[in-house]
Amino acid sequence: MTFVEKLSELYRTGARIIYIVSDEEERAVAICRVALESGGSPRVAIWSRMRGLDPGEPMARSGVAALNALFCGGEEPTVGVMLDFHLELENRDVARRLRDLLPSFYAQRRCLVVIAPRLSLPEGLAREASVLRLPLPDQCELAAVLASIRPEREKATETRAHAALTAAAGLTYTQAQRAFNRALYIDTALGPEAVAAVLDEKQRLLSRDRGLDLVEVSERPEDLGGLESFKAWIRERALAFAPGAQRFGLPSPRGVMLLGVQGCGKSLAAKAVAGLLSVPLLRLDLPRVLGAGDGAEEGLARALEAAETIAPVALWVDEIEKGFAGSAPGQGGDARAARLLGYFSTWLQERKSPIFVVATANDVTRLPPELLRRGRFDELFFVDLPDRSARRDILRLHLAKRGRNPECFDLVAIAELCVDFSGAEIEQVVVGALHRAYALGRDLETQDLRRLAQELVPLYRTYEEQIKSLREWARGRARMGGREAAVVDLFRQSGA
Repeated sequence: MTFVEKLSELYRTGARIIYIVSDEEERAVAICRVALESGGSPRVAIWSRMRGLDPGEPMARSGVAALNALFCGGEEPTVGVMLDFHLELENRDVARRLRDLLPSFYAQRRCLVVIAPRLSLPEGLAREASVLRLPLPDQCELAAVLASIRPEREKATETRAHAALTAAAGLTYTQAQRAFNRALYIDTALGPEAVAAVLDEKQRLLSRDRGLDLVEVSERPEDLGGLESFKAWIRERALAFAPGAQRFGLPSPRGVMLLGVQGCGKSLAAKAVAGLLSVPLLRLDLPRVLGAGDGAEEGLARALEAAETIAPVALWVDEIEKGFAGSAPGQGGDARAARLLGYFSTWLQERKSPIFVVATANDVTRLPPELLRRGRFDELFFVDLPDRSARRDILRLHLAKRGRNPECFDLVAIAELCVDFSGAEIEQVVVGALHRAYALGRDLETQDLRRLAQELVPLYRTYEEQIKSLREWARGRARMGGREAAVVDLFRQSGA
């Protein structure tokens, strides 16, 4: 059922208050007219505090005056489309007047439609309202936007138009207008540069308005050193996106949570997942989205809605425990954080769009147990410090990445010196050794790597107890991301 059909059905089945959550006011008003002014239509009037009631009483600028002008004269079916009326309802007189008028609404086919950027209703009216969220424009609406501004003489090919429309997915109506205008200014035929301009505009707008960042991905699982179990698992799950998987009875993969020691490749793994699945990678900045005070719930809903519109996509939620701090028992009982966690958990469980969620976490003690329940994610992996073999792989990758032949270095000896190093620390051994060799005016040698490995103090030395505790927590609760044999060695080293 389309949004227009939902809205029309709500009115015709007697909804007395319809609350549309959207920051696209102009588009929402236009959709209301389409949905309500068809067939045996009611009288529809638009109200704002600056313009009053149109048509009707332009001087009815207060909330009470607008309600009286709409619903106190005659008995014809009437719908009032009220802009920013949630602010008027904060006035107790306005809320009381609306409650007095509500009993007559059903018999006289009257309805109040509130269009506002966030959901805010007083207690006495909250249960009366039917809440709808205006979805982002679909491909048909975006195509209409593009057609309205593209010069008639410049007809792009179907392929080029489709590429531009796909690039604009996730934008609002007005944002798409701006993006298409910019693209057409660059190339009226909508060539590759024009499509790139749409993507650039989308990246900027999503980051600013939705807390989403489009991450450029070049990594694949082979770019990860170690994490053999995780790489085997994700390659197997990626097959479920093949056309025949659904006919075989496979559900769409939902996602994975990676938790463990800092600097051990969780973020790189998220990028590698998107590369393997050949889908865009969106990074959801939870602290930024949820730091919007009273608008946090709307911000989270808008961000997830944008992700669904862009799907298929991989959604990376980095350090997820920080976003929902205070929501778990014993963390202060923050009601707002608990509501946000409830909304996000329900979305994880119920979403239908092809979104593969990759969540990462460092501190399991702050991780709400709701997020660990099966059904939210397909698997929970623990990412530990790399074992000997993984350390050699990481050294080999970073040397090759910087134009050096790994076979020219004694990687076995360097890997032995890097016991208890994270992947990020091993990378710094290579980078630091390159700096030293460059300062000495010669090429990199094994002795440079050896010296840096001996000088660097790993994070493990400072947080040994916390890391051991994290390993103990993961035993029996999470699947190990590295080789199974390596896990036994690590537990033996940790004294577990």
